[in-house]
Amino acid sequence: MCGMRIVRLKPYLRAMRRMGFSANDIESVEADIVASWQIHPIVQGLRGVRKARIARPGTGKSGGARVIYYMSVGHGLLAMLTACAKSAQADLSSDDRKAILRAVSALTNGETK
Repeated sequence: MCGMRIVRLKPYLRAMRRMGFSANDIESVEADIVASWQIHPIVQGLRGVRKARIARPGTGKSGGARVIYYMSVGHGLLAMLTACAKSAQADLSSDDRKAILRAVSALTNGETK
C-alpha cells in the first residue's frame, strides 16, 4: 500500500478475527486508514496513536468497532496495534496503554514522529 510498511500485532489480528473480519475486510480497513489517517482522533497520552471507528461486517457503525493504530509517515509505517468492539470496551485500560507505548517505542526504535 503506497510503500507503507504495515505491521499487524497479534492482539489486533486476534480481535479482528474474533469480530468476524476476513483477510479482505482487514486489508480494506487498513487501506482506508492509509488513505485518510489524519481524520482519526489522536488518543491522548499515547504519542500519536490514533483511534478509528469502523463498521463490523454485517453491522452498521452502531454495532461497530474501534481500531487503535500508529501511523508514521517519516518511518513509512502503519502499526495496527489492537481493536475491540465498541460494546466490549469503552476505554483502553492502563495495562493496554502501557503495552501500546512499549510497542510503538519498539517499532520506531524509540523515535516517534
